[in-house]
Order: sequence, then C-alpha cells, then structure tokens
Amino acid sequence: MNNARRNSMPFKKKSLALSLLLGWVTCASVTFAAPQLDSVTIGFSSFSGFYGPLWLAVEEGVGKKYGVDLRAVYAGRVRPQQLLASGETPLVIASGSGAVTSHVLGVKDQVIVALLSNKLGGGIFSKSEIKRPEDLKGKLIATGRPGALNDILVRYVMTRKWGLSPDRDVKLMPIGEPPLMLQALERGVVDATSLSVPASFLAKSKGFFELVDYDALGLTYPQHAVTTLRATIAKNPQMIERVLKTLIESVAIFKSNKQKSFSVWRKYMRGASEEFLEETYQHTIAAMESVPTPSVQVIASALDMISAHYPQAKQTDPSLIVDPSFVRRLDQSGFISNLYKK
Repeated sequence: MNNARRNSMPFKKKSLALSLLLGWVTCASVTFAAPQLDSVTIGFSSFSGFYGPLWLAVEEGVGKKYGVDLRAVYAGRVRPQQLLASGETPLVIASGSGAVTSHVLGVKDQVIVALLSNKLGGGIFSKSEIKRPEDLKGKLIATGRPGALNDILVRYVMTRKWGLSPDRDVKLMPIGEPPLMLQALERGVVDATSLSVPASFLAKSKGFFELVDYDALGLTYPQHAVTTLRATIAKNPQMIERVLKTLIESVAIFKSNKQKSFSVWRKYMRGASEEFLEETYQHTIAAMESVPTPSVQVIASALDMISAHYPQAKQTDPSLIVDPSFVRRLDQSGFISNLYKK
C-alpha cells in the first residue's frame, strides 16, 4: 500500500506540471492571438448617405484586422474641426470647408489625408412658383451654418452664376441639417433651400422646383474629407494609415454589399424613406472614390468658391492643405486594387 502511494507521487507531480504548462501555453496563445486594439474615434458632421462606410466600419468591426477599434461620434451643433482642436477625436470626416477656411485665415494645422467624394450632389430647390433665379429677389433662402458647405454653395451660385447679391437681393437664413432645411421649405418658412442627397430626391418627389443641379454646373469640392492635424500625423502616422485602410476597405464593402449598406443606413439615417434608398445608393456608390487620394485641383476649386467671402483665398496654396502620401502608398502597394478582386 505504501509502495503504491510512493509510486503515485511522481505521476501526480508530472501531471500537475503538465497541467500548469498547458495552462500557460493556452494563456500565451490567447494573449498572442488577441493583440491590444487601438481605440480611435472619428467625428462626422451629418447623417447623409456618404457616411455609410464609416458606420459600416464601426458596426462590422472592419478595423480589427488592422489593430483599430473604430468608433464614430456625431459632431452635432459643434463644427467638426472643433473636435480636432479640442483633442476629442484625432480625425473627422466632413466637408473640407473647415480645413480650407482655416488655412485661408492663417491657421494651417489641419490637413486632408483622404477625399471620399468630390461630387456635390443635390442643388437649390424652390417653391413651384419660383422657376428662375431672378424670381428669388426679395425672397428667403435656407442654408446651413455660416461658413458650412450649403452656405458656401448658395453664396457661390448666387454671385458667380446668377449675378445676385446675398443679403441684398436675397436674404439667407442659416438653419442647419438638410432635413430641417427641407422642413422649412415645406412649411413655407423659406422660399428656397440648398439640399444634398437624399433630401434632394425627396424634394423632387414633393413637387419642389430644382433651380440648379450642382453637379450639372461641373462643380467639384472636398465634399467628404478625412481630416486630421499635422501634429497627429507627426506623432502617429501608423495610426493614420491603419484607419485609412479600415475606411478604404469599408468603401469597398459598401459598394459591393448592398444589404450591409442598407442595414447601417436604416440604423443611422432614422426616418430615411425606403422609397429613396435604392436611388440614394446608386448615386452614392457612383460618386464615392475607390482610391480617395486628396486632389490639389479639388482644393483649388474650393478656394475659388470661398474667395468671394475670403479674398485671401486666391493667394492660398492648395497643396499645403492636403497630404496625399498615405493613400498614394496604399494604392501603389496594391492594397486597394486587391480589395476589388475579392
């Protein structure tokens, strides 16, 4: 009996040692298989269809393969660029108006690292009885926040294309988001308004008159720009590249998987009409850049648009507002083309 106990002791010790070893290997495997993800929050400026890839990246966890736990926060009434300045987010996706205007005013810390779309879409819509630009004299037009894209567009079209003077020939009322601007037109609060997609499709269906189609004018603008600070690029260029990989892959998924795209739209664009989802989707994927290299020519176009309000824009160098190196490297490496071979 004693001999049996003595003989079993080495076996128990070996079993215990083996269990400890297996436990260590298992823990180590889990540790090595699940690296720490960097949490990165991106600010966005509105609930329009072009933000679908960002929302899809968040919902599908696309960034995890690149070591990024991507999150999104709506800027609300705050200008998206204020999120950058406060350090709340390292990047924002919004109209490039903030970055362009800040450079014009001498604050040159913002830089656009990707341009998801340079097509404007939408246009200026009016009550059915207003069918010519000159009919707007003495009328009230709803715009976005002062200095925001819809405000810039209305002022540019009025002065450069129609020969009208804002605030003298026509009164402008800053309202905010396109849905609110459309509501103001429906309720007769204003006589016309600038609308983007999909609100522009809804306006057409309700019988409002399209005074101008922005794309028909051949206008280009940094419509959906990924913007960061120069200090962020200098401090953590690897994070910028990993986030851009996430967004660029999400664009590819958005373009190829309508079911997932509609799903995130329904979640984030609450109240969006099912009737216009397909039309909005086709417009969005056609205007969305697969290779979102920020273009100096597009920035030059934006500077021209705001030059009526900021004359110094004519002396601003557009190349200082963009950093195309990140997207260019990803494109040259074959990363982007491989996404569309799947």
